[in-house]
Amino acid sequence: MKKIILIIAALTIVSLPLHTFSQNTTDALFEKYGAKDGFTTVHITKELFSLFGEMTQDVEGEDVQGLNEVIDGLEYIRILMYENSGDNKYADSGTLKAFKEDLEEVKLKNFTELMTVREQDETVKFMIRKEGKIIRELLLLISQDNEAGFISITGNINLKSIAKISKSMDIKGLEQLQKIDEGDE
Repeated sequence: MKKIILIIAALTIVSLPLHTFSQNTTDALFEKYGAKDGFTTVHITKELFSLFGEMTQDVEGEDVQGLNEVIDGLEYIRILMYENSGDNKYADSGTLKAFKEDLEEVKLKNFTELMTVREQDETVKFMIRKEGKIIRELLLLISQDNEAGFISITGNINLKSIAKISKSMDIKGLEQLQKIDEGDE
């Protein structure tokens, strides 16, 4: 019995860092930069998604039904942005450079790039983190000359549903997902 307990304890200890590593790439960036002056942060929790689902429960329509299907599987959405402009009184090119370098490192850790969209001075990379065949995180890395950041959508993610909802709601940045949706048809 003691051997079984020791084996279970050892497996638990060994597996914790693997789970933490795969889960914390964007969490670490959010923690590192989220409380710093000049960064804009948004954290939307599953609780808000549930409230929205309850509010729209009796509303009919394909868009509302599709949105409810998407949000049922979501855990949270996190947005972290930094702008190095006159609008940001804490603007600092050194902070922007360091933040952009950290964002570049994300692509090396457990994410697969879906596509990159470049328009004028803006680059948006769409990346996913999968567990088996299930997409657990959709990550948009956004970089411009004077601005950088990311949008992280975490949960059980269906890209086609998100693409349809983003198109109908005209969500900035996510409209590029429609290209993935069109490619699958």
